Amino acid sequence: MARLARQHGESGVYHVMLRGIDQTQLFYDTEDRQAFLARLERLRSTGSFQLYAYALMGNHVHLLVKEQSDEVARAVKRLTVSYSRWFNTRYDRSGYLFQGRFRSEPVDDDSYLLAAIRYIHRNPLEIGEPVNSWTSYDDYLSGSGRVDTGLVLSMLAPTSSGARSRFEQLVDSPPAEHISCLGADQSARLSDARAIETIKRLAAVETCVEVAGLDKIRRDEVIAGLKNLGLTVRQISRLTGINRGIVQKARSNGASGS
Repeated sequence: MARLARQHGESGVYHVMLRGIDQTQLFYDTEDRQAFLARLERLRSTGSFQLYAYALMGNHVHLLVKEQSDEVARAVKRLTVSYSRWFNTRYDRSGYLFQGRFRSEPVDDDSYLLAAIRYIHRNPLEIGEPVNSWTSYDDYLSGSGRVDTGLVLSMLAPTSSGARSRFEQLVDSPPAEHISCLGADQSARLSDARAIETIKRLAAVETCVEVAGLDKIRRDEVIAGLKNLGLTVRQISRLTGINRGIVQKARSNGASGS
């Protein structure tokens, strides 16, 4: 099957997710993470992109970037090739380090931009680490200059101190309703296998894609029921082929049935 074309956004801002191939660890210690950040900073300093946020996890990375002199795909390739060479040399390994095709989503509205900022900085909490554990969280509070914080802070408050306080509140706040960030489905309560069976049972269909062909009222009832059962917006959209915006807005006008 041909790969879907990468989505492009008008703003030039993208939420990027890089994964180690076959869940390979990308970082084993502080030196690894510092080497990755050094390469990230080198690209940023040459004007390749603006960097709004990052989080370095064990086997994956989240970045929020804005294209400048490079398209996002080219910038990410330069970053991953350079780090892979360094990593392979250090650990005497060969072959690919990163999953072949990185994931990305355009960020074309303020609500998703702030949701992505919140989500990226909260990633360490999922493994019991603080929000400033190898993320750009402290960069927002200290004004270190390692991250382009101006846009986000200006959206939060007119003064530096007020904006930084609002940034802390944003990261500590509950998730925005109906906004599912890239990678959030990795922690879905249902595996895809169970989700597929749940979709087929609830919708009384043989294949998940048949849900898209249901009449609007029934389709929305099914989607609302699936969300209540723990499927994420992204998971429902991905398995049924229904546009994510439709999944986000779907509401039940009655009982969804079983």
